[in-house]
Amino acid sequence: MSSLQQLQRNVKTVVSPFHELLCSLHVLYQPEHHPKRLQWARDIKRKMPSALLEGIYTLGRLSDQWMALMLPGRSGAPLQATDGINLLKDLPDAEFIHLLLNNKVTLGTILEWQQGSGRANPIGDDRPDEAGKYLLQHTASIRKQLIKTLETYEQNYFCKEWDYVMPWINTAAAQFQESFSRSAEKALNTLHPRLHAAEGRITAQKAVTYYFAYEDLQNVYVLPSTFIFPHLLIDWTADSLVLPLAVDIPGLPCSEAPPEDLLRQFKALGDATRLRILKLLWQGPHCTKQLSPILGISEAAVSKQLKLLSEAGLAGAERKGNYLFYTSHKEAFDSLIVLQRQYLEQ
Repeated sequence: MSSLQQLQRNVKTVVSPFHELLCSLHVLYQPEHHPKRLQWARDIKRKMPSALLEGIYTLGRLSDQWMALMLPGRSGAPLQATDGINLLKDLPDAEFIHLLLNNKVTLGTILEWQQGSGRANPIGDDRPDEAGKYLLQHTASIRKQLIKTLETYEQNYFCKEWDYVMPWINTAAAQFQESFSRSAEKALNTLHPRLHAAEGRITAQKAVTYYFAYEDLQNVYVLPSTFIFPHLLIDWTADSLVLPLAVDIPGLPCSEAPPEDLLRQFKALGDATRLRILKLLWQGPHCTKQLSPILGISEAAVSKQLKLLSEAGLAGAERKGNYLFYTSHKEAFDSLIVLQRQYLEQ
C-alpha cells in the first residue's frame, strides 16, 4: 500500500461541539482577527455581564487565547460541550497545568515543580517561569473560575449558537469527506492557503514550517469550525495530526479592517529610532540610561519610544534594582509574520 493510500484510510472528519465552543471563546478573546465573526463577537459581548467577560479575558491570557484547552489526543471522537467541561473538571492538577501551558512544559517537569514548590530551592534545572509559578500557586481557584465560566457561557450563549451553526458544520463535514474520497490531496489542499499536501507529506506554514510525512501519520483528524478562519490551527502528537476546516456561513457580515494589534506593530516598526532600539534590545537587555547616549537622544525621548514598542507587544521590561531593563519579545516577530499572512489571505 502506498503512503497516499494509507493516508486516505486514516483521515477522519470530526464534528465536535466542545472544539467549536473553545474556538468561539478564542474569537471573543481576540475578535479583530476574525473578520467573519467580528460582528457576532460585538453583539454577544454587549449582552454578557461584566463578570463573564472578565473571566473570558483572564482565562484566555492563561490558556494561550483558549487554544491550549483543545484536549490533544481526544480529537478522534466528537466531544459534547458538557463532556469536555467535565473532562477539565476531573483532570489531575499536573495534567491541568500541562494543558494550560499548551504542552510547552513536559508533564514530568510539572510534577517536579509540584514536588519542589514548598522548598526554598525547587529541584530540577527547569524552574517555573512567572506563568508556571502562578498556575502552581492558584491551580484550584483557576480551575474553579474556568469551570464556572465555561458552564455559564455554554448554557447561556453557546448552546443557542451551536443549534444555529450545527447544520452548516455537518454539511461542510460531509462535503469535505466526499471530496476527500475522490481526491485526497486535492481535498486537503482546500483546507487552508498555507496547508499543502503533495509528494508524500503535508506542509503547514506558520511562523515556522512544519512537515508531516504521510507514512508517519496513523490518524489525521479534520475539525470543522465556523469560528477559526483565518487561522491555520493545527495540533499533533507522534502519529496524529489535527487540521482545520473553515466553515463559511453565507450572509454573515465581513469586516475589511486590519486588526488593531497589526496596525500597532506596523506603526511601532515604522520609525528609524525605534528600529535602532529594537536592534539593541535584540542583542540584550538595556535600560534608558544605556540607550540614551547610544542613540543621542534624551532618556525621556527613549522612554517615549519604548512605551510605543511595549504597547505593540514588541518589547517588555523587568526591574533590576533601580532600573527597568527592556528586552525584545522575539516571539512577537514570529507572530507578526503570521498576522500579516492571515490578513492578506482573507
